[in-house]
Amino acid sequence: MQEIDRLIVQKLLNSNELELTSTQKALCLPILQRIYKKMKLGIQFDGVKVKNSRIVDGHHRYICAQLAGVKIEYMEWEIAKGAPDHEWSKMNIVEEDYEDSDQIKEHHKRDAELNGVDESIFKDL
Repeated sequence: MQEIDRLIVQKLLNSNELELTSTQKALCLPILQRIYKKMKLGIQFDGVKVKNSRIVDGHHRYICAQLAGVKIEYMEWEIAKGAPDHEWSKMNIVEEDYEDSDQIKEHHKRDAELNGVDESIFKDL
């Protein structure tokens, strides 16, 4: 299975091809890598929550869907009035994992249940 790395992500962020606007200033590379691999396996995810094309929740899912070439639903959602926009090209890609092993296992369990698959398919992610 193809891996994604910082350079692949940065190329997308610099492409000016992203239709939604970011409201956060960083992405976690290990989370992107896990979600991307799951998407390439055909795992479905909850949609990206947006308000007037601004992402409220789902930045990592949005970027991974773009990289994996899969469609993801956009759901209208409310956003805090003071939430600032951030340029994708200036996004900080963090290589330290935001999630610990228990959080990762919990995500695997949830994704397996939502997709009706055995969570063992995620053991090497």
